[in-house]
Amino acid sequence: MDEKSAITIGPVTAEPGQVARGYLDIGEAATGPVQIPLVIINGEHGGPTLCFTGGVHATEYASIAAVMRLTNEIHPADLHGRIIAVPVVSMHMFAARMPFVSPLDGVNLNKIAPGGDGSISSILARALFDRVIAKAQYHIDFHAGDFGEMLLAFAGYSLTGNNELDRQGEALARVFTPQVFCIAPQGTGLPPSPGFVANAAAYRGIVSILAEAGGNGTLDEADVTVHVEGARNVMRYLGMIKGEPQISGPQILATDWHNTRATRSGLLWLKVAVGDRVKAGQEVGEIWDIFGRSVEKVHAEKDGLAMLVWNHKAVNTGDPIVRCWSIAPAPPFPETDRFLAALS
Repeated sequence: MDEKSAITIGPVTAEPGQVARGYLDIGEAATGPVQIPLVIINGEHGGPTLCFTGGVHATEYASIAAVMRLTNEIHPADLHGRIIAVPVVSMHMFAARMPFVSPLDGVNLNKIAPGGDGSISSILARALFDRVIAKAQYHIDFHAGDFGEMLLAFAGYSLTGNNELDRQGEALARVFTPQVFCIAPQGTGLPPSPGFVANAAAYRGIVSILAEAGGNGTLDEADVTVHVEGARNVMRYLGMIKGEPQISGPQILATDWHNTRATRSGLLWLKVAVGDRVKAGQEVGEIWDIFGRSVEKVHAEKDGLAMLVWNHKAVNTGDPIVRCWSIAPAPPFPETDRFLAALS
């Protein structure tokens, strides 16, 4: 797949040195076609094929903006290889400004990958895999925290048991992330877990990482920059653009996670922010009942790093308040440690 040749997906074809844009039809809704928007950048030089997907959850705006920016900034004359990009996988979610699930069938696309027969979301997921992602050797699935979710940036890769694939997957996760990453064994619940697009792609033999930055329906330049610079780091690592990756500092490995939940209902006052180091027993929130009386002070059960904080102000019994990851200094990894050493 390193040779210089045309690449075609549905009606969209890009010859070497060309950029092509268009839509892949995958089905119909009552209001018209269901389509996947595509951008293909075919470099003037031979190299690998890398796929970007954004908008699997189409209110995670920083991830969408990053794919848009990358496809407008990368030029075929500078590219060794090919980029296949989907700025927004779920166009109906994007149009409806609907988080988590498709307005067409109420299904979460990042729970059902790689799709199959069934409702339109399953058909969409299958088309995304069979007709788009399958064309690539490498893949980045761009995400952010969705509405109500404040998230610390990280990258994740699902271990498959294929040593060479897993080595490359860990390398891509390490060069993408600004600091925190997870290498997820099956059954741990660490992302990307089964049903995630990145997990399904890895199990199809594609080196695929989950990339997260931003959240809560925001579109902040700093979050977009995390995605864009992370993707460019991956491209440098793969030799697709000039330069070497730059890893800005010591990295952190996530090893486990746990949620702290409310046991009462009412108005939540958060006492913790994304990125905080949390100690067991620390107060992370206080709940007032409808009369303004304090009915619960919520305490963390374990030490951890606050990776995800839910921004809902009205909570019910059982609602999560903060997700903390158990963390450790990243162990040595010669494949990418050399990029750390270059900065010292």
